[in-house]
Amino acid sequence: MEKRILIIDDDDNVRKILQVQLEKAGYITNEAKDAEATYKILEEYLFEVVICDIKNVGGIKILEYIKEKYETLPVIMLTGYVDINTAVEVMKKGAVDYLTKPIKKDEFLISLERAIQHKKLLEEEEEVRKTMSREFEEAVKESIERASELEQAYYYLKQANFDMVKALSGAIEAKDPFTKGHSYRVSQLSLEIARKLTFLNLSGEQLEILERGALLHDIGKIGVKDAILNKTSRLTGKEYSHVKRHPVIGEEIIRPIEIFHPALPLIRSHHEYFNGGGYPDGLKGREISIFARVIAVPDAFDAMTSDRPYRKALTVEDALSEIKRGRGSQFDPQIVDIFIGDNIYDRYMI
Repeated sequence: MEKRILIIDDDDNVRKILQVQLEKAGYITNEAKDAEATYKILEEYLFEVVICDIKNVGGIKILEYIKEKYETLPVIMLTGYVDINTAVEVMKKGAVDYLTKPIKKDEFLISLERAIQHKKLLEEEEEVRKTMSREFEEAVKESIERASELEQAYYYLKQANFDMVKALSGAIEAKDPFTKGHSYRVSQLSLEIARKLTFLNLSGEQLEILERGALLHDIGKIGVKDAILNKTSRLTGKEYSHVKRHPVIGEEIIRPIEIFHPALPLIRSHHEYFNGGGYPDGLKGREISIFARVIAVPDAFDAMTSDRPYRKALTVEDALSEIKRGRGSQFDPQIVDIFIGDNIYDRYMI
């Protein structure tokens, strides 16, 4: 049976990106630019999921219309900015998920599959209700409502936690504008590497820990003096020692936030060397967290290919040569082989 998805967004580029990703994943797509076109196309086709922008197309009104006329049709809402209040509002009105742009490919496809399963469950529940006694139906309804409340509470908490991570990551970039986008790129490249480490059989929760740790790996630079971060000449030994404290400072900043404790080894150890020559603890080989070893490679690559106050960016080729030179000394050989051999360095999410 075909799985048809409706994309509602006034931005042609967004619709095109989503269409390409969905068709690659085996879905059939239809598109609409506004509410009027949406209502017409909903009468023509049966859809598995609706993906709708919030602001420019009147997304909340469209959501209300769909939930009134097509109760079991799941709606995923999109927005260009993070607003927890809006997230709460659309979830209360019946949306099954709330994603922010730029949309991360894997998160988007997982959300889509979850929405389809949600629709299937609703349809199955509807069939079951028709054969239930009134008393049993009420008991099941109460159970479903409670489960829904718990699911929404978990979603809000998870969204709030991720918003906190992004806010902390943004604080780094506000202090050091030369690193704008660095933490995000490192997190995405790290996730790509981790998914290739099939022997780890990583769960979604473990990948979230990696993503958080990568986004926060440089949070300790908040404690480094601006004059040192923005210095255009070579650092003195004393200044470099000050910079080398940022993994420890980062760990100290994050430690009071209990939900982020699993990410602490990533923050503290992302500058450890595979041969034991790194800092702050001089760890060696598998003494270093596997996720810290993963982060180390894209962290170094992105730093080398970005402009810094003291130098211009290296070419991709020169940066890859440096990564290869550090294979087995600075970097875990297996991570380097995946990063270069699978062209991970050239992959960016939508």
